[in-house]
Amino acid sequence: MKKEYNVPLSSIIEFAEIIAENELDNEILGTTDDEELIIEVHFDKTQFNAVEELEELVESEQDTDDEGNEQD
Repeated sequence: MKKEYNVPLSSIIEFAEIIAENELDNEILGTTDDEELIIEVHFDKTQFNAVEELEELVESEQDTDDEGNEQD
């Protein structure tokens, strides 16, 4: 299985550590207009917990960005 992530630069070190700790195959595909790295991660069912960890990291960073962009 594979999943594609848009990873903010502020999270790339933690994202890479999770990939390395869980020996996930991955490939950097490019960047977005928002200067995020597009990373494709390949995994099997035994690595699903690591994939959930990656999703939580990226989602929490996106939530933080959304809060910072809100205007009162």
